Amino acid sequence: MKTIGKTIREIRLIKGMKQKDFSDFTQAAIANIESSRKNITLNKLISILDDFKMSLREFEYIRNDYALSPTDNLFLDFTNVKNSVDREQGDKLLEQISSHLEENPADFIAYCLYVVEDVVLKITAQNSYEVDSPEAFKIWSILYGRTAWTYQEVYIMSKLFFVFPVELGTSMIERIEREMANYVDFLKDIHFDATFYTNVGKYYAHKRQFELGRKYLKLALPLCEKYDRVIIENDVHAYLAIIDYLEGNKDAEIEVLDCVDRFYSMRKPALAKDLEGDWNTFFKEKVLI
Repeated sequence: MKTIGKTIREIRLIKGMKQKDFSDFTQAAIANIESSRKNITLNKLISILDDFKMSLREFEYIRNDYALSPTDNLFLDFTNVKNSVDREQGDKLLEQISSHLEENPADFIAYCLYVVEDVVLKITAQNSYEVDSPEAFKIWSILYGRTAWTYQEVYIMSKLFFVFPVELGTSMIERIEREMANYVDFLKDIHFDATFYTNVGKYYAHKRQFELGRKYLKLALPLCEKYDRVIIENDVHAYLAIIDYLEGNKDAEIEVLDCVDRFYSMRKPALAKDLEGDWNTFFKEKVLI
């Protein structure tokens, strides 16, 4: 990784700027910073980035020779696994995370990502959301007492809450919502609020908390339409129909099966089989209330 001063010089030359062109620095001051003869505070770096019209995130990317840090790279790879049933991607990512942790055992974010993938594997293997994950409880115990969470920590907890009992899960959901409010616009292309609300709705459907399930699914629906997330939107419609069915509307089964067919029409057979499996295993033969 280059020094901050060397990176400033590199970007200045890219932008065709001279050392005298900065708002809050003399030419001599910039020369000292670029040659690392003088340290720079964060506030002064932000001033330089304002002159560059550049974010700190991009600056660090350039400083790291146009590459993400290993942890950021793992995290973005994780967010780009489009669904939990894609085990080919998931298994490959698990190998990457395991290799990274062997070299960086103290990397908390990488450890959390490993736990999330491990939970997904357990759910798939046991065909049940009632899985044992002491590691997930460990992560919660670490984060619970913190006054605030980072974006990565919010995202991770949005993928872990559903393995907890409903009373604790509800407290976690409320905390995730509060923390998420600070970050909804941070990485807009991930749109994890739509996924989170959908997962919360599905969680409450499995826990037979139908009013809460419907509430969160209805929060997800306009976000899916706004972001054009048609796969998540189809899941939302399926689970809204499942709740209707469990509340006594037998005709809602037609909508559930239609959502299964839509996944097949989208050429997403793994998602179709996953929804169909959930329907047959957890809902179809249950006594209607």
